[in-house]
Amino acid sequence: MLQYRKPSSVLWFPVVLLAAGAVALGFHAKPAQTADNDAQTGPAPVQPSASTLSLQEDLVRVAQKLRPSVVMIKSVHTLRNISINGNPFVVPQIPQFQFPPNGGPFPNIQIQPVPNVPSFPQRATAAGSGVIVRSDGYVITNDHVVAGADKVTVQLMDGRTFVGKVYRDPRSDLALIKINADNLPAVQFANSDDVKVGEIALAFGSPFELSDTMTMGIVSSLHRHFEVSEGTNGYYYPDLIQTDASINPGNSGGPLVDIYGRVIGINTAIESQTGGNVGIGFAIPSNTVRYVMDQLISKGRVVRGYLGVVPSTLNYDQSQMLGVKQGAFIQMVEDGSPAAKAGIQAGDVVIRFNNQPVTDEASFRDLVARTAPGTTVPVEVYRNGHDLTLNVTVGEAPSDQTEQPQQQQEMRKARGRMGIEIGDVTDPDLRKKFQLNDEVKSGVLVVNVYPNSPAADAGIQQGDVIIAINGKPVKDAQALSDALAAEPSGATVRVTVRRFSSNGPGETLVLFVTLY
Repeated sequence: MLQYRKPSSVLWFPVVLLAAGAVALGFHAKPAQTADNDAQTGPAPVQPSASTLSLQEDLVRVAQKLRPSVVMIKSVHTLRNISINGNPFVVPQIPQFQFPPNGGPFPNIQIQPVPNVPSFPQRATAAGSGVIVRSDGYVITNDHVVAGADKVTVQLMDGRTFVGKVYRDPRSDLALIKINADNLPAVQFANSDDVKVGEIALAFGSPFELSDTMTMGIVSSLHRHFEVSEGTNGYYYPDLIQTDASINPGNSGGPLVDIYGRVIGINTAIESQTGGNVGIGFAIPSNTVRYVMDQLISKGRVVRGYLGVVPSTLNYDQSQMLGVKQGAFIQMVEDGSPAAKAGIQAGDVVIRFNNQPVTDEASFRDLVARTAPGTTVPVEVYRNGHDLTLNVTVGEAPSDQTEQPQQQQEMRKARGRMGIEIGDVTDPDLRKKFQLNDEVKSGVLVVNVYPNSPAADAGIQQGDVIIAINGKPVKDAQALSDALAAEPSGATVRVTVRRFSSNGPGETLVLFVTLY
């Protein structure tokens, strides 16, 4: 149970829709000879100071180091049918794209579900950013970049594209993507506890799908916290780095780095009345990123400690009234929680946790979250003018990991690695239904192709007969399953199919399919 302040204009930018446009500015160019003459007769160029040139060289070196590690992430989302004044159209089922309750700038438009609209494959592709954190194919990004996506792809700087397996942690708004690649240029992390206001901050990412973009600013502030909500979805950020480095739609998930080229945070949100950059951006600190990343890699999920309290940071008046300089003020204690069982009360001020000083709400939350469930630790509280030490056995925080419903998992299992339903060509009922001719004696019949599946993306059609995988013949459905089982998730395989038409000769096609 949490209570937080919510600024009205904080926005996150997981994606930028790919239907973007650009305007070219015209100019008048002088003939080459005239330009040469001007260069010879004009004033001498400005000679920058040594310190300026040194800073410029430092920035170039950081860019050269970071650029190969920054990736563009594209997510495919299923579309749903809705209506404006009765006219059907489609929008992505992404929380960030929901219309505001008052209709935004068009209050007279009524948005409502459209019944009985014919169903056909529709999808929206959107783009965000990420950064390579391990050379064996691990990429970190924001959870809101990939939440709800049917498929996520990662595009490297060299142009290679991989389908990724996603491990989400909605609580931190971070997600890890595993791609089938090795020897990648991984970034280095800085200790975000050492970051200071005024230090140079450089943001990398793909704003407006402009990949390989770097912007410069400073660390504007530290320990910002707020909540971003959209409908029933939301993220709470207890501790953020603020920067004026330009962050725009599509930057989410990209790294914020220091002058040494080390990651100090992951760009996440901006404060804006317009939706564009106004010099107030926020990044999740690198220490939080590393903590979440390590658990997602080792366990596939993040396990956090839990007390069952609602803490807040003491303000000046509260400190004076209570007679304590710093700590986490306990606003509420849940009945039956680990905190309640240990004797922690509403109104207590936690000043030390497991022998570590507690300076504010954020430090308290972090210390609790990083304590293994089942561990008993001393908690020093300030109550009615006295220090009191209580022993608390930390519980496990409830998981808010969004998992696929059982029905969806079973459907994915039934669709297999390619997203198709198959049958043996020797089945007489299938031969009759799909009018297979006598030429077809072995292979695997494609009975159905699911929308937005790897097979659909590659161009495989219902009625095709798969005869080989990576050049090796497949005679029946079991042989196809065995061939695909040997391939890792995200691998691209070469599929040879025979396709027949009712009024013409058959044809053989080779298609490339990236597996689930």
